[in-house]
Amino acid sequence: MKPICDTRPSLLGQTPEQIQAQLASFGQPPYRGRQIYKWLHLKNADSFLEMSDLPLSLRRKLEDHFRIKTLHLVSREVSRDGTEKYLWELVDGLRLESVLIPDPPRVTLCLSTQVGCALNCRFCATGRMGFSRNLSTGEMVEQVLQAQRLSGRRITNIVFMGMGEPFLNYSRVIQAAKILGDPEGLAVANKRITISTSGIVPKIYQYADERHPYGLAISLHAPNQEVRERIMPLAEKFPLDQLMAGAAYYVGQHKRRRITFEYVLLEGINDEPVHAHQLLRILSPIRCKLNLIPYNDAGLGFRAPSETRVQRFLDALLQAPFTVTVRRNRGNDISAACGQLYVKMGKRQRLCLQPLSPE
Repeated sequence: MKPICDTRPSLLGQTPEQIQAQLASFGQPPYRGRQIYKWLHLKNADSFLEMSDLPLSLRRKLEDHFRIKTLHLVSREVSRDGTEKYLWELVDGLRLESVLIPDPPRVTLCLSTQVGCALNCRFCATGRMGFSRNLSTGEMVEQVLQAQRLSGRRITNIVFMGMGEPFLNYSRVIQAAKILGDPEGLAVANKRITISTSGIVPKIYQYADERHPYGLAISLHAPNQEVRERIMPLAEKFPLDQLMAGAAYYVGQHKRRRITFEYVLLEGINDEPVHAHQLLRILSPIRCKLNLIPYNDAGLGFRAPSETRVQRFLDALLQAPFTVTVRRNRGNDISAACGQLYVKMGKRQRLCLQPLSPE
């Protein structure tokens, strides 16, 4: 068994062309890159020796020079409602989480894009961890491959909404989405892949201009600048009016698409009818869906509103020209909110590799 600090590079998350470039010294024809790519991402191979259409000599060279999987499972917890939460250890000893949510016929994986997060949203357990590093494309893709194998379920939906801010690891997230949606990769339908942001406005414009086929979700959580600054320090750098202008630009570039706005309901902070009326005013001009999420208590001093308060908030949105849904919390019994399992299990870290630099 290879030690946890095995420094062989992984080929997961690389394109066929990138894989072929890695094989340059092996004297292999160009099509080998695509063969290996499919074995890794479509067939979920655990070993190069499984790649039966490759010469045995090449398979042995690949075993000597490269590795496939890099995530070590530290903990897997299964909720009464079927939600599964995984805590992974990376080759450098850092840890990350991903959450699988079954909702037949859909099976959604919420995957992480960074270890920790620099945004420090006041209600989020991940924000209390601070930022350690960006994940590689392979580390993102591998969360899906490992979760499929462990759960025995085919993952139908992907949400880049776990630990970290996806738009602060933009290029690697986009490459991961491409592999996840590639028919020769994980073959998840592009329309079932969603990338979330807390409001990195310049990247929203870039994402719109590049016209990627994936969805966009914005973690809004406040209907005005004052409340948003109070709970999301990012709002000082990217004010709410700039964020809404970016959202309007995005839907203008994608005529048949709508944005999902995520809104965590925090008792006494953003859950009054006046807040609902403010939401109605700022969201009505934008083609969107509003997803209300009663707070999943992470022990940070915030509380979820009562059912009565949630219903009062919904009543104030009855005339909304956009869809409003209430997402009921899943996996409360296994600490399924982002960062909770990490914090519960501790922060043991064994560093042996240099981390990826921020973008």
